[in-house]
Amino acid sequence: MQYDVKAAYQAGADGVMVAARTRIKGVFYSVVTAGAAIIFYDNASAASGTVVLTLPASVAGQHTVDVPGEGILCDNGVFVDINGGAAVTLFHG
Repeated sequence: MQYDVKAAYQAGADGVMVAARTRIKGVFYSVVTAGAAIIFYDNASAASGTVVLTLPASVAGQHTVDVPGEGILCDNGVFVDINGGAAVTLFHG
């Protein structure tokens, strides 16, 4: 199935990345100070509900994650809890 892939960016604070149903296709994130994990929720308004993806922020630097197959379905949108990360780019569609 062919469909458009979009990108969303969040830096420095937790927030809504996508406010509608989507699939997470990939993530690029940077970590300045090692800390807690970056957590993605199937929720468009808060860091609560179903956790769909947790990425380690234990090593400083830039990290890329490709999600296989059709991606991770998020029926309610995507909210990111950045924790130890500095910035996150989410590829979705």
